Amino acid sequence: MRRKISEEIKIDPSSAHQNFKELSIKLFCCRYWILEEWECNDLKVPFWRIYHNSLAGSTIKFKDSIISLDKENMLIISPNTSFSSQLKRNFNQEDESIVGRKFTETDQLKMLESKEKVDHFFIHFSLGYPLDFVNNSVLEIALDKTTKQLLAEIKKACITDTITSLKECLRAKQLIAACLLNLPDEIWRSENIDHRILKSIKFIEGNFKRKITNEQLANAANMAINSFARLFKISTKITTQQYILKLRVEATCHFIHHSNKSIDEISYECGFSDRHHFSKIFKKIMKVTPSDYKKLLKMV
Repeated sequence: MRRKISEEIKIDPSSAHQNFKELSIKLFCCRYWILEEWECNDLKVPFWRIYHNSLAGSTIKFKDSIISLDKENMLIISPNTSFSSQLKRNFNQEDESIVGRKFTETDQLKMLESKEKVDHFFIHFSLGYPLDFVNNSVLEIALDKTTKQLLAEIKKACITDTITSLKECLRAKQLIAACLLNLPDEIWRSENIDHRILKSIKFIEGNFKRKITNEQLANAANMAINSFARLFKISTKITTQQYILKLRVEATCHFIHHSNKSIDEISYECGFSDRHHFSKIFKKIMKVTPSDYKKLLKMV
């Protein structure tokens, strides 16, 4: 007589419970540019960045370290990390400058090098909570055969404007994953996150475009307002309202990169009550106004 197989065995024959960490890579932009000038101070933003330049000449200053960008390494920069960039000259804080354009099919690296320009590949992305709340760092990733091939394919897609296709998005995420795998364990904060905070984070991420109060979040977590607010800040290093504004600004960056909507339309769609308030918050977080961010073609 045949033994009846239970539905549980059909689904998973193992009795060992596996609790996988959630990982969601959200791409904001992936671009390949030519830079003439790249003199910037305090390029701190609330998302991750990957940089790669085939041509030498530009540097990143992080704390007391000077890191050169060249064809043999990529840089991965964690969110909210303060650093400065330099290409040609020393500069004062009031003398910041970005001059450049998109890399096209007719451009050649040798010609750029002879004119003291550099190519500049960059990706902006987010991993969500808690993986965006890591130690501030700028780390070099040595390129191997696989990452070099990925870079070449992704750069070509940027040049031909096919980067938003499914295959190229997967390649970009594969490159990001390769960089993340090379990060030292100590960069990731290992605190045990209270399940009530995780629950409130998920609620915020699904509703950040509308008004959310601490009272609502505390009630959902079944906690007193002050206790909830204190635990949230201990866990995330920022307040609930700062986290909401962070998500709204990230959303506006995404729209600026991937839509033709006006700044007013974007600010309203992302939950800001008026243009003045949006511009003030955007500049506080991104260090430039929304208009300047759009005008500079998102090259920071």
